[in-house]
Amino acid sequence: MANSHADSHDLDKLTRWRQGLVEAGASVFPVYAVFLVGPEDRAAHDVFREFRSSFEERSAPYENLVIFGQHGLSKTSAGISAGLGLSQGDIPLLALISDPSTGTVYTLPLEGGHHGETTKGEPWRGVLRHIEAASDAGEKTMDLGSVKDVTPSAIQDGSMESIMNSLLARL
Repeated sequence: MANSHADSHDLDKLTRWRQGLVEAGASVFPVYAVFLVGPEDRAAHDVFREFRSSFEERSAPYENLVIFGQHGLSKTSAGISAGLGLSQGDIPLLALISDPSTGTVYTLPLEGGHHGETTKGEPWRGVLRHIEAASDAGEKTMDLGSVKDVTPSAIQDGSMESIMNSLLARL
């Protein structure tokens, strides 16, 4: 299924992400953003870098922004996708949650940009502006249902927290 580098890289990242969430306690940033990409999705990687810069400017902790799959399909990225009720055909995408224990995920498809093309209309920019406004206003959580261009769905495995715990128990 995956190469050992992608598997070890994403598993290490999942472990660090879960540990950060456990140690963080109450939320200090209004959203948790998870990018699921493939190694060839250059435009999606660029979008991630834009989010990272913005989140860093706002002192968001590591656990509020993670990316999986940039080194290839891994058991971790496949497990997160499956737990969210997604298929590999849905990737690349941005998944947003207001809290790791919530049962709803909000997704935004991203263009892969295999040849450097950009996302049509770049709806991710509006999503990022919405997050920035919430953070700049000092909000510790935000109503993701009010964010334009994202699609809500129930998390198949209960919550992002349960997906992480399940993956860490079996990988």
